[in-house]
Amino acid sequence: MEKKPTTTARFTGDFLRIEQATVRHSGKIRFEQLDFRIANGESWAILGGSGKDRTAFLETLLGRTSLVGGRISWPFAESYQKIKRQQGQVNSFRDLIAFVSQKYTFRNKSGQQNFYYQQRFNSSESEDSETVGAYLAQVEPKGGGSWTLDRVIDLFSLGELRDKSLIKLSNGETRRLALATALLKNPRLFLMDMPLTGLDVQTRQLFDHLLDAIIQSGIQVVMTSTVDEIPASISCYGWLEKGRLEVVTNRKRLLAREEALRMQRGTAFAGFDGLLKNVFSGSGIKRVVAMREVSVGYEGKLLLDRISWDVGPGEQWLIRGHNGAGKSTLISLVLGENPQAYANDIVLFDRRRGTGESIWDVKKPTGFVSPELGRYFPMNQTCKKVVLSGLFDTMGLFRKIDETQERLADLWLAALQLDHLAAKNFHRVSLEEQRFCLLARAMIKCPQLLVLDEASQGMDETQRVRFRQMISYFLKETGMSLIFVSHYASDIPESVDRIIELNQGKITYQT
Repeated sequence: MEKKPTTTARFTGDFLRIEQATVRHSGKIRFEQLDFRIANGESWAILGGSGKDRTAFLETLLGRTSLVGGRISWPFAESYQKIKRQQGQVNSFRDLIAFVSQKYTFRNKSGQQNFYYQQRFNSSESEDSETVGAYLAQVEPKGGGSWTLDRVIDLFSLGELRDKSLIKLSNGETRRLALATALLKNPRLFLMDMPLTGLDVQTRQLFDHLLDAIIQSGIQVVMTSTVDEIPASISCYGWLEKGRLEVVTNRKRLLAREEALRMQRGTAFAGFDGLLKNVFSGSGIKRVVAMREVSVGYEGKLLLDRISWDVGPGEQWLIRGHNGAGKSTLISLVLGENPQAYANDIVLFDRRRGTGESIWDVKKPTGFVSPELGRYFPMNQTCKKVVLSGLFDTMGLFRKIDETQERLADLWLAALQLDHLAAKNFHRVSLEEQRFCLLARAMIKCPQLLVLDEASQGMDETQRVRFRQMISYFLKETGMSLIFVSHYASDIPESVDRIIELNQGKITYQT
């Protein structure tokens, strides 16, 4: 059944206008003769195109792209800017815009973003990070509004996280905090780039309520989305294609277009010839992971409560659970990142933790991809260096490599259609390109265990299909074990046939 928008009134007066604009983004002309108008009271969902196009469109509304031709104006900010100029205060239309991208980051108390990946699992080192409550208390809105700290915390159910360190938040909890931080600025225009990404099923189901409360408070929203995730509060739809935006009034037409886009491109596997091998052949390994009554806690709170779990060679597991259920903590034990592993009965690749193995011994047979991982690479790393770092299990490349290793990285980049990015800064490429670079980093050593934690987050629909097909191919060709985490059933490879479900750190279901 088609969703009915909650708001059907016609609005008058321009809120924002784009007229015959030619827009450059990341060194490329992204839009030509772009026309777009938001009337007062309207909120929009933007679909179609690639993930890059949708992000570039939001950044154009924010004034972050280069305007080669045409005109963009923000009538909603005119009175605010006039008052500020009369008061002699520096101002911008951006003061009244909040933007939640998919590249949100948080800094430490010193204002630096110098966290390292393992720090989130070391309780003694989380003091350099603000708590959720302290972080939100520092937000200063430019204009007036009804969204107070307590109202925002209540809307996004952050009360139980108020005293939690930022670095210990799960991916979904971090997403909720980013949205809450933006709302606390009381913007006139709220831009959201795929806001449901990373949120668990329960939170996604509540998003209609969250967005309706935001819109009813007088804030106008423009969000990128897929058809299935358009909230009922959104009444206007735009479809990006070939550098232009078309207004679409019928959701069935949107669905048909999205399905056609999803089917446009398959995955070519010939490029992987010679890069993959049967990883367990002759290894003799009987247990990839074995846990017995494992418990992990911080500051008196149990994150994992008596977990017993076995993963065998070639087994493919899905880990399910709400945001904060303990999924990331469980994975940290598998990856050797969590120091509490030594206090528990954990076996990895037939070797019990704490029997003299080094962290590098633990990491060597395992490849790992997650959305958070990309944030911890130094800013000077190229995409090729990030891929090469997978050979040494380091967060960046810090040693000299030989010709064989460099050739291997080149082959993986070419197979994943990333060779044009080899010399580009990792942090300056798109999120979907970062995810595929991290996949190449994980696969360059052809691991016996591949751990994918929301690994396709940030990709558009076409790329998500390609990613899933690629993982299925790797599993078939190598016989590797898989631990897979996703809140989207459509992302799960069809061959995954085992499930472990967590709730508040306990196993509630296991097959």
